[in-house]
Amino acid sequence: MPSDPARVIIVSSTAGTNVPHVGEHGTIMYSASKAAADHMARNLAVELGPRNITTNTVKPGFFPSKLASGLIDILGGEEELSRTNPRGRLGVPEDIAGVMLFLASPAANYVNGEDISLDGGARLSSGRLTKL
Repeated sequence: MPSDPARVIIVSSTAGTNVPHVGEHGTIMYSASKAAADHMARNLAVELGPRNITTNTVKPGFFPSKLASGLIDILGGEEELSRTNPRGRLGVPEDIAGVMLFLASPAANYVNGEDISLDGGARLSSGRLTKL
């Protein structure tokens, strides 16, 4: 079995994949920076893979935090966002920790160049952010 590779794990956001907010409360610069981080990770996966280094991206959606609290409030609060989330809740720190532990473990030895979204499937529910 090949040796367990070193890891690069980049934390980005689902905002780098979709167009979450436009207008007065738009997040265009935030979204663009996250899309750039996602693409950098894919390039690093190809560049560093031959050196036995994997690179993957973890992309959280809405998690209650200082950064997200303003938008969460504008969108109707945690209860409303939980109601519209296919999993029926917002993320908690343990959701991110589990994916990070997996990616850092030998179980992810062959996982390279992947974007892992952590939003309970919310990004798949188009039109959910129309209040903005």
